[in-house]
Amino acid sequence: MKRISLLLTSLFLFCIWVGAQNEAISFNETEHDFGVIGEKDGTASFDFVMTNNSSEAIVITRVTTTCGCTTPNWTKEPIERGKTGTITVSYSPLGRVGPIAKTITVYVNQMPPAYLKIKGNVVRGTMKIVPEEVYPEAVGNYLFKTKELDFGQVGWKEMRTIRLEVYNNSDAPITQKIIKIPKYLSVDFNPAVLPPKTGAIIDVHLNVQDENFFGNLSGEITLQINEDRHSLPFSATILDDFSQWPASKKENAGKINVSMSEINFGNFSSGYSRTLKISNSGKSLLNIRAIQSSDPSITVSKTKFGVNPGEIAEIKINADNKKIQSNLSSTLAIITDDPIRPVYEVSVVATKKL
Repeated sequence: MKRISLLLTSLFLFCIWVGAQNEAISFNETEHDFGVIGEKDGTASFDFVMTNNSSEAIVITRVTTTCGCTTPNWTKEPIERGKTGTITVSYSPLGRVGPIAKTITVYVNQMPPAYLKIKGNVVRGTMKIVPEEVYPEAVGNYLFKTKELDFGQVGWKEMRTIRLEVYNNSDAPITQKIIKIPKYLSVDFNPAVLPPKTGAIIDVHLNVQDENFFGNLSGEITLQINEDRHSLPFSATILDDFSQWPASKKENAGKINVSMSEINFGNFSSGYSRTLKISNSGKSLLNIRAIQSSDPSITVSKTKFGVNPGEIAEIKINADNKKIQSNLSSTLAIITDDPIRPVYEVSVVATKKL
């Protein structure tokens, strides 16, 4: 019994001594989680920072690990009172798919060893982000996820925003600003100066307030990237904002009917003009907001007018043979305030005699 009692007393005093010794040093972390890393991502490293809380200088005499896949590197110089040293632990994931659970033992002069741990999970392939893959459209080192600025169909006075994601793939900051833009567009940069190897957001806002403008809208904005300029094309179709219409107005609105869905000039043997009839089978005035041709060789006699219920309006579709270079295939877009069919498209074709 005396031997057991003596052994327990000695063990208790040793634990007190060890605890007191371990208070002489502390770490920023004693267990680091690498999370999920790819087998082909290369070496994963972490710096365990050790602080000397004792009254004297200490020295890290050696550091050992439980696996050759884990490599330690540490501060070799004496660490003065109140100062810090570093144990850098590097783990090689290649060929080691599965959980990570490794222990690192740190030996400090005249102290019991300290124990650090790393954990995580290695998966096949790679988890690293390759900027060129995420942002495939490049202007030098300025990368876009997409440069698409197609706003689609937008209600008049409706605010529509497209968010562009960009990335600075250089080692220096990039200044970005707009130097040419239509009055109905605005741009917000977040941030305006893009740090190296960093992503950012560009918000492009469209808001058409001109009540005389309806139909297809296109153009470009000019972006200055440091000293270089780059143009971004945009497009939209401006319509009545039917979301603001009450149900009764929609039910009683005008309804468009068109005499033909295709205008065929053939080889122009029967002339360069055709008649298109537009009627209104609705209960209210049908407003033709705009008629736009996708080809400059095709023009119309009038582009904005009203059609009363039960009436038929006629317009002339004219082809300029001198402007047609080859066989023609274009579209007439008829923009109306018919909430069921606000855009009515008529194809226009012709065969050019050579």
